[in-house]
Amino acid sequence: QYNYIYYEPIKDEPIKYYEFIKEKMSKTIRELQVQLPWTTHYSSDFRATPMSHKDFGHALLHVQKAAGKLAAVINDAEHGGSEFTKEEVDPYIADLVICALRMANVCPGRTIDLENAVIERIESKNDVKIK
Repeated sequence: QYNYIYYEPIKDEPIKYYEFIKEKMSKTIRELQVQLPWTTHYSSDFRATPMSHKDFGHALLHVQKAAGKLAAVINDAEHGGSEFTKEEVDPYIADLVICALRMANVCPGRTIDLENAVIERIESKNDVKIK
């Protein structure tokens, strides 16, 4: 019923599994973060606002917007009207990743190494070591 990519972990060898996944990806999270184009234009009022967190907050606003679109898909599914099609799901999952990249780049006072943060979070939440 579901179409997804699943790579079977190599038993007791999380480092090899991590390297295997990296080989399958066309770009790493770090490459996406460093190469993220940001050509979106904002109003002069937005740009004039002196808040150091405005870009971070604006990206978070788009996270909420994407989450709302996905919540609508869930709501439709619960009422029998969603097939989780590419058109109604994929763009918003992508938006979540793009917004995470943007937020990592514009975090007030520092740039977050998102790839490292993701690895550390996976390790801490799953009690495994992958790097």
